[in-house]
Amino acid sequence: MDTRDYFVIVRDLFLILSWIVALVFLFSGLQDVVYDIGAVALRLKRKSYTHKFARLSLARLRARDQQRIALMVPAWNEGEVVGAMVRNIIDRVEYKNYFVFVGVYPNDAATQNAVDRLAAVHPRIIKVVNPQPGPTTKADCLNNVFRAIKQLEETSGQSFDIIVMHDAEDNVHPQSFLLYNYLLPRVDAIQLPILPLPTRWTRWTHWNYADEFAETHMKDVPVREKLSGFVPYAGVGTGFSRRTFAILDSFSEGEVFNERSMTEDYSMSLRIKQLGLTSIFVNVILADDKSKWFTPLVKRPGFISNWAYFPMDFTRSVRQKTRWIIGISLQEWETIGWKGGLRVIENLIKDRKVFAASAASMMGYVLVLYFTIFALTQIGIIKTPILPVIVKGTPLYFLTVLCTYLMLIRATARFWYVTKIYGIGPGFLAVPRLLYGNIINGLAAFRAVQAFARSRRGRKAVKWDATTHYEGVGSLPAAAAAIVRPTRQTETLPLEEAITMIGSSDPETIVHGLDGVPSAVSFAERERVIAAVRSIEKHETMPVRAAIARLISNLVWPEFSETALQLVADREWTVRSNAARAIVRMPNAAALIQTIMNSNDRLAKEIVLRTLEADTIRQRTIMNILKAGEYADVRANLARDSDLLRSHIETPTHVIEG
Repeated sequence: MDTRDYFVIVRDLFLILSWIVALVFLFSGLQDVVYDIGAVALRLKRKSYTHKFARLSLARLRARDQQRIALMVPAWNEGEVVGAMVRNIIDRVEYKNYFVFVGVYPNDAATQNAVDRLAAVHPRIIKVVNPQPGPTTKADCLNNVFRAIKQLEETSGQSFDIIVMHDAEDNVHPQSFLLYNYLLPRVDAIQLPILPLPTRWTRWTHWNYADEFAETHMKDVPVREKLSGFVPYAGVGTGFSRRTFAILDSFSEGEVFNERSMTEDYSMSLRIKQLGLTSIFVNVILADDKSKWFTPLVKRPGFISNWAYFPMDFTRSVRQKTRWIIGISLQEWETIGWKGGLRVIENLIKDRKVFAASAASMMGYVLVLYFTIFALTQIGIIKTPILPVIVKGTPLYFLTVLCTYLMLIRATARFWYVTKIYGIGPGFLAVPRLLYGNIINGLAAFRAVQAFARSRRGRKAVKWDATTHYEGVGSLPAAAAAIVRPTRQTETLPLEEAITMIGSSDPETIVHGLDGVPSAVSFAERERVIAAVRSIEKHETMPVRAAIARLISNLVWPEFSETALQLVADREWTVRSNAARAIVRMPNAAALIQTIMNSNDRLAKEIVLRTLEADTIRQRTIMNILKAGEYADVRANLARDSDLLRSHIETPTHVIEG
């Protein structure tokens, strides 16, 4: 074989390689363009109808009665960061009705000590020690925390309404709990953006996460939600109605989180989609934010997002992404295959194409080297008998041109979304960082396949490969402090002062008076409170009506039944949801629920049903009362509309009480 024959063989090999890479780039690029078009269409749609509705504001968030939140924080070897993370929540998060459950391990003294120091000062911090030494799996740790949540519900006689998930290194936005509280239980699950904190431009590994998360959470996830209703959870900044966990618990026999997956958050999002529950991705800038339209989101105080530092060195990044790829692409593929409708399958393809895309990117670098040598030969800088692979006018040529345009679109989209969050400097640097990110993702995909194959041969148990957080917790972008205020404290006022304030003409004064009404009053004083409230129960101002519903929820006096029924039919979601919470808590709740279920108000029925489903403790008493003969029609309605409540209806009373 002479030298030319050798180069012909090399040319043919690179020709085959070029076709493979071009076809993968074509498929992946066209799929991404669909999401680009979807993002533009979604933006135009929002602009067309947002002027018809009032933007979400802090006043609306604060008017909502604060539901009871359980925050789950799994922690293995997190002694360096978990304390700062929890302190940030205590000091800065504008909410008061929550508990933090930190899952720790008996063989992790540093993390336990950090939690113990906080728990000694703040009773709302609860340490949950795993019965097994660590690391087990993150899902196992979370399942153990959920068991502790249920145990506290039973011993306290109070149900949690919302369950939130965060990691030990997260920096939680001050208004994020208010946002969960406002939207739940209207939907079943909420994912907020989680974004890397800005840092020095030279830390390309960390910025690579920022580039990817910017495009994912500003474009891909919102479009996914609209196209298929599937919202992949990030495992942090995720809030659930208590109803959602009750449904998962009933189907999982105590394993709400999938302990066979390294990405239990993604696995849960798929299960919730399959169960027909509603997940939404909330990307919101509050109306209180008066920043210029071109201000990067990182500098906008009204942008509700959670932030964190991600690995800043190459090795830890590859390890972390390896774990993500194993869980999302391989374990879920093995577990559920390709179940779901066409839109869900398209989502699965997007999540699992990482192997083909990463391999094509790495092969693309080899092709670039070949084409560079050929170009240098053509201009006479070097002399080799290397042969051309892409010839003008051939199908491969036109395919390559098309792929080049698709890559330019991809780079432009990356620039746009990174600029939108971090500013124009990071946006420009995001383009060359694409090449660096491809190398990280390619190595991670290779390691994932290798590790997964090894584990399948030996059937090794999945362990929690937690990423060490040397970077710490960091601090929120400076502008986020601009709209933080101390958590509203319900200050009990002297009754005379409270009633005087309720009679004021100033809505803010009225709200302060309603929030300050003492719960322990004499019979005569009770009559005065009732009369004062009834005099303003049709007040034109939403915060006043919302405060009346909060007061009824706090006092739960049967005399307020008619007012509660009136407010649950209010035009404002905040008022209606506060009233539904009051109705479920009142001693004559069964009769009130019967009245609502026999009405024609679909929205009132929906919110009362969702509120009842979320209150796993109170619903037992109510359902037992509803089993009486006079409530037969209500039982039929509830059994038809709720699988959860149907199980209570069909279970003998003594079993429920036991």
